[in-house]
Amino acid sequence: MPKTHHGRIAAALALLCGVLAIWWWWPGAKTASATAMIEKSLVVKREPFNSTINVMGTIAPGNGLDITAPFDGTIKSIRFAYGDLVNQGQTLAELDLSGLEQSRNEAESAYLKAAQASNDMTSWTSGPEVSRARRAATSAMYELSDTENKMRETKALLDRGLVPRSEYDGMIQQQRSQKTSLVAAQEDLEIALRRGQGPNRRLAELDLKNAQLRLAKLVAQFDGAILRAPEDGIIVRPPVDAGSAGAATEALHVGSRLSKGQLIGTIARAGGLGVTFRLDEADINRIRTGMPVMVTGPGFGELSLSGQISSVAGEAGKDSASGTGKASFTATARLNALTPEQAARVKIGMTAMVIVIAYSNPNAIVVPPEAVQGAAPAATVNVRDPKTGKPAPRMVRLGLVSPTGAEILAGLKPGDEVMWSVAPPPVIPPTP
Repeated sequence: MPKTHHGRIAAALALLCGVLAIWWWWPGAKTASATAMIEKSLVVKREPFNSTINVMGTIAPGNGLDITAPFDGTIKSIRFAYGDLVNQGQTLAELDLSGLEQSRNEAESAYLKAAQASNDMTSWTSGPEVSRARRAATSAMYELSDTENKMRETKALLDRGLVPRSEYDGMIQQQRSQKTSLVAAQEDLEIALRRGQGPNRRLAELDLKNAQLRLAKLVAQFDGAILRAPEDGIIVRPPVDAGSAGAATEALHVGSRLSKGQLIGTIARAGGLGVTFRLDEADINRIRTGMPVMVTGPGFGELSLSGQISSVAGEAGKDSASGTGKASFTATARLNALTPEQAARVKIGMTAMVIVIAYSNPNAIVVPPEAVQGAAPAATVNVRDPKTGKPAPRMVRLGLVSPTGAEILAGLKPGDEVMWSVAPPPVIPPTP
């Protein structure tokens, strides 16, 4: 082949490469390509639609039993550490009884006195006080009877002139005095008998009952000096703000002072875990108990746990608005029972990613969010006309909108073809 022919081919190839390079780097060409819209369409059908709230939370005891101090005292020994798996009946701690022993002795002394007083009231009519009053009245009656007999004898002797008048007058004075003594003795007997009836007897019964209750309470506290696990589970720390009596915010140790009713820990029942999380005030009214949740977390790998909302706080947290200016509310979800393998991987205190299914419609009409033009109540979508094949706007009533779809409550039916346009992805020039 002639050299001139080879030269022409090489020149043509060089010219073509130059034209392509100019076209590639020419701004107008790129702009035209970048601004070309991509037409998309979707045939409407009914499908499930969910609206979710995604928040971060913490794995917590879902269903637990509180361990509290039965009385004021100090810790004598501790046989657990927070996070331990404990068995039912296992000894957790022992409290010092030295301060309680004196109170129990005083209560027992009061009980014995009250029991004696109640027993005296029960047999009051034959008791020593009534017996003394009865003997005094009987003695006064006999003395009066003797005096009256002597007075009759003296009167007979006086009538015969055998005794002086003064002796008879003395007997009359003695009779009057003894009548007064008899009346007083009989009144004392009635008072003594009344003292064992009515309010006094009831008061003795109440004193005995109160003494019994106090003694039984202290004896029960004595028996509760050894704290045992009521069920199998994991013992966890009490919350920082638990209880007005003061929570165990610091680590317990031998010699720690406890107040009656103070929360020492919580036994999280095996398989009864939950998750706690905070909700922004904008989301709190979308949540209610019973809503399903899905829980995942970096600490338990690919596991996805299910559960339900069990409680939603009715009051904002005390420290929620201090930093962000927005109130937040604490909510709790109870997880469904875990398998032994799951329970071994999910630990209390782990970080959890919570997906709350706030709304679910299993038979909804859903379109992509970018297919909706405008906003409620004047939202529209473009629907292909089956006769002309061209898009025509149609008014629709919107439901909830999520990042993956918009729920259409009215305006569309299954089989309608929705059309919309999207911008193409940006062109990234090659690295020189």
